[in-house]
Amino acid sequence: MVWLLFAACTAATVEPPDSGAEPEQCDDVDLVEVAVLEATDLPTRGDLHHTVQGVAIGDLDGDGWLDALVGWGGGSFVMMNDATGSLQFDDRRGADGGSLSPAVAAALADFDGDGDLDGVLSGWQGDSELLWNDGTGHFDVVAIPGTAGATFASALGDADGDGDLDLFLSAASTDMSFEAIVAGEQVGDPNLLLLQTPDHEFQLTTDALPAGTLNGMTLHTVWFDAESDGDLDLYVGNDAGYYIEPNHLLLNDGHARFTLATDCGCALAMLTMGVAVGDADQDGLPDLYVTDVAGPNLLLNTGGATFADATLVAHADIPALAESMVSWGTAFVDLDADRDQDLLVTFGQSGQNFQDAGLDVEDGADQPSQLLLSDGAGAYARAAAPGFQDGSRTRTLALGDFDRDGRPDVITVGKYFYRQWRTTGGCEPGITLQLAGKNAIGARVETTLGDQTDVAWNLPSTTSASSAEEVYIGLGGAPKADRIVVTWPGGLQTELVDVEAGVVRVAQP
Repeated sequence: MVWLLFAACTAATVEPPDSGAEPEQCDDVDLVEVAVLEATDLPTRGDLHHTVQGVAIGDLDGDGWLDALVGWGGGSFVMMNDATGSLQFDDRRGADGGSLSPAVAAALADFDGDGDLDGVLSGWQGDSELLWNDGTGHFDVVAIPGTAGATFASALGDADGDGDLDLFLSAASTDMSFEAIVAGEQVGDPNLLLLQTPDHEFQLTTDALPAGTLNGMTLHTVWFDAESDGDLDLYVGNDAGYYIEPNHLLLNDGHARFTLATDCGCALAMLTMGVAVGDADQDGLPDLYVTDVAGPNLLLNTGGATFADATLVAHADIPALAESMVSWGTAFVDLDADRDQDLLVTFGQSGQNFQDAGLDVEDGADQPSQLLLSDGAGAYARAAAPGFQDGSRTRTLALGDFDRDGRPDVITVGKYFYRQWRTTGGCEPGITLQLAGKNAIGARVETTLGDQTDVAWNLPSTTSASSAEEVYIGLGGAPKADRIVVTWPGGLQTELVDVEAGVVRVAQP
């Protein structure tokens, strides 16, 4: 029954273009666990029953090293970098050394343009909260009125083109019941779009989003420029999409007025858990990888905000087996530094009764996360990555170069744990391009080396989480890139030439 539903809701398939590039030969890449915290190590100030923790990565105290803000049902906390790449637990980062509230989702950005990273924590236990950084990584906490609900993820982007970041809160339901959903008795709490005002408050908009797109049991929403017209659109990933609302692509007019794309080929009816945006086939257009129960989907952008399903032809499918049934957080990243974008996909037992949803699937207790390596020509292969294949109930991931070696590292969080991973192997380290500014989300990065130009975007949001505002540029073993062009939101450009491997910081003009 799963496969009949899956086939009915996917778009027509497409053959990925042949880039003509030979795959780079690098060492095998792996992720090595360097730290783990279990539930017994973490706070218990709040109810853990609904815990699906999130994490946001950024330099909280301005020392040049990435830290982490962890949203946790028992009470949120931070992990501070000790200037070696190791993160240390710190539960006293609230005002006057106090603790932070319980949360599910976390995000970081410089909301007010003062040069430090502020935060937002959201969850199922009251209003979302803004965390105003005092410059040292300590926060003054202010509730955002009217945001109480079962918020599962928060995503930041400039919706109205005014140069300030706005906030989209994706809401599910505190006590999700497939039996009630199938019977038409339950929908998701409303998704919320909040626009930032000139005095840095976040105000709820009630009429910007189309009717019928607000209550889809949404687990993750991503901002990205689907139309290549210079503004950020929204792809809304809905759980229980068979019964409530399918996934939606909402097209922005540049002023935070959204219309539903009715013919995008991306309105999948599925149990969406997460969405990643990246250039899978190296044609310069943003593609989508959408996680699900019973197998993720790869959607290639064919231009004009339309997509075609390339999951099978690109070998980006993952078998719907008990040990790989429920995929959650996902991200495009050149993990092995060979100049193409790989896919990280976290897996974990859901604990839901999928039979109530009419799905004959086995939600296995041991579901290892997966790494799909790109061959540089638009096709993928599952890599061994034995260190990464922990079978815990993982929910999401976030990326950051914690040890500043030019490689992206990973944090995973899930049901009652936090783990940090260090990337090893692959080609020689490439460039960690740090993007600094109050509105760098959505920036397009074009890297030219020889006769090939690669494209990536600063789109940090993952399920319940947010990666560092960094773009990881693999060089295939070369010592430098010939040229890097950053196109910032609003259209201004920064050009760098002869960029050597390592950490490079670029400030928004």
